[in-house]
Amino acid sequence: MNNYIKNKLTLNRRVLQLKMNINVDISFQDDGKVDLVRNLVERMDLTNLVNSYANNGRKPAINPITMLEIFIYAFSEGIYSSRAIEKACRFDLRFHYLLDGQKAPDHSTISRFHKRLEPFIQDILAENTKVLMDEGHVNLSSIYIDGTKIEAYANKYSFVWKKAVLKNQEKLRLQVIDFFSLPEGTTLHEIQTLLNKKLQAIEKTGSVQSFVKGRGKRKSHEQRDYERFQSWRERLEKYDEFLQVMGTRNSFSKTDVDATFMRMKEDHMKNGQLKPGYNIQLASTGQFIIGAYGSHHPNDVLTLPLFLDELYPRYKGKLDRIVCDSGYESIENYTYLDERDLSSYIKPSNYEQAKKRSYQSDISKRENMTYLEEEDCFICANGKKLIRVQDRKKKRASGFEEVLHRYECNECNHCPFQKQCNKYSRRENPQTKRIEFNLAFLVYRQKSYENITSEDGITERINRSIQAEGMFSKLKEGLNYQRFRHKGLRAILCDIHLVALGINLNQLHRKLHRNQFEMIRYISAA
Repeated sequence: MNNYIKNKLTLNRRVLQLKMNINVDISFQDDGKVDLVRNLVERMDLTNLVNSYANNGRKPAINPITMLEIFIYAFSEGIYSSRAIEKACRFDLRFHYLLDGQKAPDHSTISRFHKRLEPFIQDILAENTKVLMDEGHVNLSSIYIDGTKIEAYANKYSFVWKKAVLKNQEKLRLQVIDFFSLPEGTTLHEIQTLLNKKLQAIEKTGSVQSFVKGRGKRKSHEQRDYERFQSWRERLEKYDEFLQVMGTRNSFSKTDVDATFMRMKEDHMKNGQLKPGYNIQLASTGQFIIGAYGSHHPNDVLTLPLFLDELYPRYKGKLDRIVCDSGYESIENYTYLDERDLSSYIKPSNYEQAKKRSYQSDISKRENMTYLEEEDCFICANGKKLIRVQDRKKKRASGFEEVLHRYECNECNHCPFQKQCNKYSRRENPQTKRIEFNLAFLVYRQKSYENITSEDGITERINRSIQAEGMFSKLKEGLNYQRFRHKGLRAILCDIHLVALGINLNQLHRKLHRNQFEMIRYISAA
């Protein structure tokens, strides 16, 4: 009896037979999203993706159009890993419907298709946007841009800091100079050349073959020198490699060299520790995402021109208003928008502070001084003149050059307003008051201020705060996407675009379910 039970329990059944139904068609209750993803993908121009498969040779295991439908639907349901998608394709009837009789792909096929998508994913999102535009759900006259940081798929303690590399590199250079009694100005390249010659000279003697290894064996003086020189050369090569990988960044992760260490809002360790991540930018309008961009810059201000460089060619002639928060304000961003005839709706960084009474009564601020246009000077609270002394050029980290105007007053000695006017000076009795600013920046800022405080500008700010911030809520809370699952900038960009397509699918499904066919745009309450 025991053997019979054991044999029955270990039967290897690969197929589960359901009860026979008179209706031979397999049907399931669907909310409409499966058919919707099919309709969306069918209306996209995916010629480049299809042509990436060779006409000759073995055909792909799954039709690439079907694979794209599976990916978009999986990401809209919060299914991201290749094994989880494989499981869904095997056991979920909705994925069976998308496969339409094709064999369920394994995780290797899914992973390979993810890599194949990387060069085309931005065009696919642009095609999705065109479909939404044709249906009247999206209008690109106003786009709302915002950024967030997402943790990379990398070890938290795999950091390489630029300052530490440069410091250790310099220490090693001085150590080699001291060992060989070289001139103080000897460069790293000269040191590497010297070490190579020393190692080659020892190798030519043939003594390398007699070098000993292991505990209890005494090394010769020549072997000690050889190992020392070899260690120095390897360290110099390693430092050069680190600096080359880092480029203009201040850090990178050894387990994902494209990731940079940043301060995250999601600080689960509660210690303010920097973590490897990417700065993700999303452009949205009408509650749909029309563009995504990934960067290693922790600050949003450097990402706007790079992001728009990708959006502008795809939607040229359709973009008009660029609405951002104060984190994007800079002279190079204002200039970039002006050169492309894009209206700037960027909130000035001092917008909230300028409303305060303490700011408006601060006599040290240029805004609270009187400007005499005829004499090109400012009048301070004591009636003294700040005269324009010079203009100087300043090169920013992005490479942009700006012109700064400097105004000075040299009559500040024993001024009764000295402490209020020069409150940031370290001297007890400063002799000079100095202000410096970029006139072009002030003109751009004033124009942007007028834009955002107009009636349309107030509406744009309301939409930016709801739509741009709402996308990250859908990303992190709605779909629980809080950490990347791939390594490398190209792979994570493919992921974020797929998530954007999933969010767009969910939003369109909600709108159609509610019979909303017009573009969503919020207005201020009366």
